[in-house]
Amino acid sequence: MIEYYKLLEKNIEFFEKAIEIAEKVGEKAMELFDNCEVYVVGSYARKEHKLSSDLDVLVISEDIPRKYDFDWYFRIVKKLTDDHRINLHLLNREMFKEVERLYSPRIRII
Repeated sequence: MIEYYKLLEKNIEFFEKAIEIAEKVGEKAMELFDNCEVYVVGSYARKEHKLSSDLDVLVISEDIPRKYDFDWYFRIVKKLTDDHRINLHLLNREMFKEVERLYSPRIRII
């Protein structure tokens, strides 16, 4: 239980720097994908996050295939972050238009 509370304490700082962390992910995404957009979504964007929440980052680009396998996703995630608290959502623009309402509200990063 003590380890859990230590983890929650680390997450206080993590969420205090959430936008800065998302910006770093966005900078890396710009190196991988042309014309990408990056947003923070999920509980943080809704202002409902808890210390046990993850940080959902949405990357939208035409360079992201409509369908991709786990190996491709894993390689991209490793290039964008090594923090397990960041949950990456990778969508091309067509896919995003189909599910846009699921990603509201959004905080634009890039």
